[in-house]
Amino acid sequence: MSVRFTPNVLLWSAVMVGTLLAAIMLGLAMDQRFVGLRLTDEPRLAIPVPSEGVWIEGIRSGSPAAEQPGAGIPASTSALVAITGFDGTRIPIGPEDLLEEPDALATYADMSAFFARQDRIAAILRQPFVDLEIQPMFGEAQTHRIDPQRQRPVSSLPLAFWIQIGVGLAGFWIGAWIWALRHGEWAPRFLAIAGAGLMISAFPAAVYSTRELAIPGGLFRVLSAFNSIGALTFGVGMIGLFLIYPRKLVAPRWLWVPALVLGAWKLVDLLEWVEGPGLGRHLPIVVAMLAIIVLVGLQFRATRGNPRDRAALTWLGLAVTVGAGAFVATVIAPTLLGLGAALSQGEAFLFFLLIYVGVALGVARFRLFQLDEWAFRILFYVVGVLLLLVIDAILIVTIVDERAPAFALSLLVVALAWLPLRDMLARLVLRRTEPARENLFRQVMDVALTPPGRDQQARWRTLLEDAFRPLSIAPGHEARTPALVDDGLALAVPGPGGLPGYRLDYADGGSKLFSLRDAELAAELTAMLANALESRKAYEKGVAEERERIARDIHDNIGVQLMGALHSTDYGRKDLMIRETLTDLRDIVNNASNPDLSFDELLADLRSQISEHLFAAGVAMEWRAESAGPAVLPLATAHTLRSIVREAVHNALKHGKARTISIVVRLEGEAIAMSVADDGSGFDPDRVQAGNGLANMQARVSGLGGRLTVASGAGGTRIAAVFPADTERNTQ
Repeated sequence: MSVRFTPNVLLWSAVMVGTLLAAIMLGLAMDQRFVGLRLTDEPRLAIPVPSEGVWIEGIRSGSPAAEQPGAGIPASTSALVAITGFDGTRIPIGPEDLLEEPDALATYADMSAFFARQDRIAAILRQPFVDLEIQPMFGEAQTHRIDPQRQRPVSSLPLAFWIQIGVGLAGFWIGAWIWALRHGEWAPRFLAIAGAGLMISAFPAAVYSTRELAIPGGLFRVLSAFNSIGALTFGVGMIGLFLIYPRKLVAPRWLWVPALVLGAWKLVDLLEWVEGPGLGRHLPIVVAMLAIIVLVGLQFRATRGNPRDRAALTWLGLAVTVGAGAFVATVIAPTLLGLGAALSQGEAFLFFLLIYVGVALGVARFRLFQLDEWAFRILFYVVGVLLLLVIDAILIVTIVDERAPAFALSLLVVALAWLPLRDMLARLVLRRTEPARENLFRQVMDVALTPPGRDQQARWRTLLEDAFRPLSIAPGHEARTPALVDDGLALAVPGPGGLPGYRLDYADGGSKLFSLRDAELAAELTAMLANALESRKAYEKGVAEERERIARDIHDNIGVQLMGALHSTDYGRKDLMIRETLTDLRDIVNNASNPDLSFDELLADLRSQISEHLFAAGVAMEWRAESAGPAVLPLATAHTLRSIVREAVHNALKHGKARTISIVVRLEGEAIAMSVADDGSGFDPDRVQAGNGLANMQARVSGLGGRLTVASGAGGTRIAAVFPADTERNTQ
């Protein structure tokens, strides 16, 4: 059973491998005898002066060479012409000893002689003391005896060393990053192989190309061989990549051909079956570069008519052609032709950063290898942890001796520097230029409030165009939810609320592909618009229902009461019916905006009405209302309560000749208990025939399931009622 690892595990494994190899290279670079001279084969003089040996460009402070008595070793005006060991062995020093890359020599025999000479110089430097023969620009030669330092300080390593280590790590880690997220596909595999080859090539070169004077010949030979193997491995990876990405140009079984060809060529180089390293090492690199250029051209032809693949190829092909091509053109090709490298190898390795920076930007802009912005979360997280460890190590080595304070300080630096920088990089790299949300919300509401028809459809289309700026937009695409089409080439957006769906092609004016972020924004817009359309429909439905209710109430209640008042011969009764009709009409209108009435608001309104009538009649009023808390009354309950109070007060004024009327209303649990009492003349309920007023009150209370009682005598009349309230308690 095969074991499958998560992308985090794979990426962290690659980080650990790269870090371990970088640490080994650092150890090899530091495991050299250190004199402290900065040597160059080209003196920086206004007037060139011929001289033997190599020019001393400077002396590092604190080094063995800087501790010479007297005037010391003159820098910038003298040359190192020879070294003599403790055993008396003397070796002249010349510009050829500072050769940066030994495979620039003409023959393998010259390379072997160079490695042997490096071994002899390194052996002398490992003796107890060394005599340096210094030739000043003017005067006689001088001899300075020094005791070489056993280990080279980190601070003495030049910038070229760190450039090559950094480029190797960047290539390996970015290739591993893509492979960890797509390790089941061949294109990411080849990119990872190319990144590993770059690291294998750059790391050894960082050690031997930045040596002070010499390293052991055997180590030099091994490092040089690995440098060559890494260069060919990079070529295998890039050739394999363009054989299969973005379009498959060959069947899978042919993908091994570049490895077989370049591997065989490397075997020829190791066995020295050709004249020299020019043919054995440089020519296959040039051929591999030409093969890459040809494959990019074939891919350009194969992607014709497919904007997505063409965009990916243009970005990746340009990065590889410019990055690797510049290195070959400035270092490899001139050496092959015997002209000498146009740039220092350490500086030329910076060209490879163009490739891997281009890959990272291509992931953000064109979704290379079907990756999206989410892939950067892992990358930023890994970089943050590495920065924490690197800063922690630097602090411990330099200014902070204890482990805990160093880690705390490094954590603070990462929090204050890296986190804001990460967000800035995310904005620059990922180009998160989202449209303003308030503008989109305004456009959504404009679409929702526009009457159905062509205008609404036009505004819906304009909303999508403003949000995504597609190169083209076509209606009629059916989709349930927004989704990426053709790996981000297009975006399908459904039409909410009966609006047409659209297919959007080529985001941002054709400059990039649609991403998952775009699909999420489309889902948010469609959901927002669907809710707005539903809210509008619900509002229009409520308006129509309210209109029907008002019309029904006016027809059923107002019309009947006005007709009764019209045909009544009792003028007092006519006036009462007209007043009740006006009150009911007001209730109908008020109910349009407030179908349920607050108990407190109802009593306040009713008290105001009754007090006006009693004040005009010169009758005193006693009012008492009690409630356990805020409550809302249904319309029928409120109308019954109001009608009973009005009718009872009207009867007291008309028949009882009362001087004081007492009104009590209580909300007790789920029932209303009320009474209207006066101190008038009263009447005998058994002898007096009940009128319409008492009958109406009885009918209203009975209709709610309550009971009405009437008590009257010489001391006045009291009408009491109890009926269900059907309240809704307000808990706010």
